[in-house]
Amino acid sequence: MVAPLEPQTLIGDRYELRRSLAHGGMAEVWLAFDQQLNRLVAIKLLRSHTVDDPVVAERFRREAHALARLAHPNIVMIYDIVEEHQRLYVVMKYLAGKSLRETLDENRVRNPLSKGAISPELTVHIGRSIAFALKHTHDNNIVHRDIKPGNIMIDNDGSILLADFGIAKDTDEDGSTVDVPDLTNDNIMMGTAKYLSPELVQGRALTGRADIYSLGLVLYECLSGDVPFNGANDQAIAIGRLQRDPTPLNTLCPHVPFALTAVIHKMLQRRPEHRYENGADVAMALQASLAGSPDAQTPAVGLGNGRTGPSPGAGRDPLMGQKQTQVIAPKEDSRREPVRDPTPKKTVKVDKGLPPPRRSSTLRSLAPAIILVAIAAVMVVFLWRGLRDTKAPVIPGQTQEAPGAVTPVDTSPVTVVSLKSYDPNGDDKSENEAMVGALSDNNPQTIWTTVCYGDKYFGSKRGVGIVMQLSRSSAGQMTVDMGSAPWSAEIFSSDAGIPDSIKGWGPRVTNGYATQEGVATFNVSTSGTYILLLLREIGSSPSCSTSNPFKGVIRDIGFTAS
Repeated sequence: MVAPLEPQTLIGDRYELRRSLAHGGMAEVWLAFDQQLNRLVAIKLLRSHTVDDPVVAERFRREAHALARLAHPNIVMIYDIVEEHQRLYVVMKYLAGKSLRETLDENRVRNPLSKGAISPELTVHIGRSIAFALKHTHDNNIVHRDIKPGNIMIDNDGSILLADFGIAKDTDEDGSTVDVPDLTNDNIMMGTAKYLSPELVQGRALTGRADIYSLGLVLYECLSGDVPFNGANDQAIAIGRLQRDPTPLNTLCPHVPFALTAVIHKMLQRRPEHRYENGADVAMALQASLAGSPDAQTPAVGLGNGRTGPSPGAGRDPLMGQKQTQVIAPKEDSRREPVRDPTPKKTVKVDKGLPPPRRSSTLRSLAPAIILVAIAAVMVVFLWRGLRDTKAPVIPGQTQEAPGAVTPVDTSPVTVVSLKSYDPNGDDKSENEAMVGALSDNNPQTIWTTVCYGDKYFGSKRGVGIVMQLSRSSAGQMTVDMGSAPWSAEIFSSDAGIPDSIKGWGPRVTNGYATQEGVATFNVSTSGTYILLLLREIGSSPSCSTSNPFKGVIRDIGFTAS
C-alpha cells in the first residue's frame, strides 16, 4: 500500500502540497502551490487504499484523459498530469468556492422551511452554465454520466463549473456510447441513484440526452429542495423514474415561472427523443423561460410528443394531458350563392302595349331641392352645437357654474424625492442608513453597502435593499450601478407607503441576476410612488472577514419615468 501524503510534499518537482481539501471513497483533492507559475492549484489523486485497484486506477486514468480533451470555461480546467511513485496526479484549476451540494445543504440548515431551495434566477444561471458545458462535452464524444450537485462547482466569482469525469464514457459519432469495458460489474449502475437517467437504469445505450435528464433532476432539486424520486434504497430510488413521472414542479413551487417548470419537465421526459437534443437548446430554453414564455422548442406544459396545453399564465399542471376541445363546425361562407325559395313564384303578365315603366319626373325635379335642404339642416346643427359649447364671458365677482368635475392630469416631471435603506428583518429596519446619500451624487467612487454576511443569500433574512420615493406614482426604468458580483435583485412598487414586510409589497414587478458588476436596468412596469430594490444575493468582499465574507455594494441608483 502506498503511504499517505503529507503537507509540503513536492509532486513532479514543481507542486508543493499545502493541505487536504476534500476526499471521497476513492480519491482525494489537495491544495498545492505551483512553484513555477506562482499560483495555487488543486491536485486530485487516488487514496492510498485504492491505488493498487487496477479497475479504479484505470477509471481515474480515463478521467484525466477525458478532461485533457476538454477546454471550456464551464468545465474545471486541467493543467497537468504527473505520474510518479506509483501514483497518478491530476493538476487542475483551484476553485475557492463550494459545490452546489454544499450550497443546497447549507441553505437547508439556515432556512429549513425552504428545504434549501434557491432562486429561479440562480437555478437558471447554474442550468445554462452546465448545459453549455455538456454541449462541449458531448461534441467531444463524451457522456459524463454523473451529473449531480456534488459535481457542480460554484466559484467565488459566480462561475459555475462541471467537475469529476471519473465515470465518463466515450460515444460514437452518432452519439451512442462506445462498446468498451465499463470497468464495473454488470449489476452496478454507474452514477448516483438519485440523478440517473431512465436509460442508464435500464442499461441501454446512452447519448448526451442522458446527461440532460440528470441536469433536469438537479434543477428540479434547486427549485423544490428535493429530488422527485426517493426510496428506501438506491434500487428503489432508481426504479422510481421508470414507473412514474416527477411531481409537477408548479404544484410544489407556485412562485416559480411556469415557463421554467415547463423547460425542466421537458428535460425529464422518460424517452430520450422527447428531451432537448443538446445542451445549447437547453441553455436557450432556460434563458427564454425567465421572459415568462416557453421557447419555440418547449411545449407550454413541458410535454414532449406533440402534446399541447394552455399558455403559461393559465397555471396548468405541466404533466396533464391535452384538454378536451369541443369541435364547432365553421360557418359557411357568407359570399356563397343565396338559397332560393323553391316555391314557384307567380308569373306577372305585362301588357306589351304599354310603354316600359320610368322614374317619376317629379322626383327628378325635386332632387336638387332636397339636397339643399339637407345641407342647410346639417349646417344648422353644427352652428347650434358651436353656440352651445361657447363659454360665456367671465364677469368679475360672478361665480361661474362648472358643467362637471374634471380630474386634472399631473404633467409635472417625476423626480426622486428620497432614498431609504430597507431591512425589514433587522433590529432598526435599516442598513447603513448614513451611507444612502452616496447613491444619488452621481459619483461612482462613493457607495452604499450592506453589512458583511456569512451567507451570500442573507441567511435568515429574505434580503435587504433601497426604497426610492418618487414625486408621484409612475412606471419607468430604474438604473442601478452594482459594485459587487454575483448579485440577484427583485423590484417591488407601492402607492400605500413603505410596507413593514416584504410580503406587504405584493408580487414583485421584475427581477435580475448577473455575475459581473456594472449598471443594470430594471423595467418597472407597475406604477408606484415607492419603488423597492431588494438584494437577494451578494458577492464576496475583501473588506469583510473570512467568517462573514459577503457584502452588497451599490454605487448609484436612478429612475426615468416612462
